[in-house]
Amino acid sequence: MVRFDSPSRCSAGSQISFRWYGFPQCNLGEDLDAAVEKLISAVSGENRVWNPYARAMVNAEFKRRIQKAAAGKLKPVDEVKPIDVANPPPLYEIRWQEIPVTEVDSQGNQIHKQVLVRMYHSEPSSLPAYFVGHHAHEKLVDVEDVNAVQQDEIRAAIRWHNHGEGSLWGIAT
Repeated sequence: MVRFDSPSRCSAGSQISFRWYGFPQCNLGEDLDAAVEKLISAVSGENRVWNPYARAMVNAEFKRRIQKAAAGKLKPVDEVKPIDVANPPPLYEIRWQEIPVTEVDSQGNQIHKQVLVRMYHSEPSSLPAYFVGHHAHEKLVDVEDVNAVQQDEIRAAIRWHNHGEGSLWGIAT
């Protein structure tokens, strides 16, 4: 059950710190770069190509949105929304709606598309000054069961959340 009465810290208007605890693993201080690496990986594939300008623009967009989240300035629902805050662990998703990618078809033609991207994070009550990123993926909409595919991605985020919970996701308190 999704409850929309649990706003994200990322939209509360106060500065918070970002920690990445997912794949790839990283040390404190490398969090933003690790999350952006995962996001870029999520929208890259064997049939996708990047020119340096397009990759730099997408990289900057991913960074900008995470930095905006850390400033507490994301717009609820459009940029951040709860996934399921009624069941543990409560998770939220940071949303990108129109990330440009270029695909090469079997004839070698380039096709320009826009894709949806999601990054799941938790906002642990034990760490009120943090949000912790766990998993990112391209939201596939041209599959038979969009919901089932997205639930698999959410389960990956839950596994990373649970894996790091005992160590407070590497955050020294």
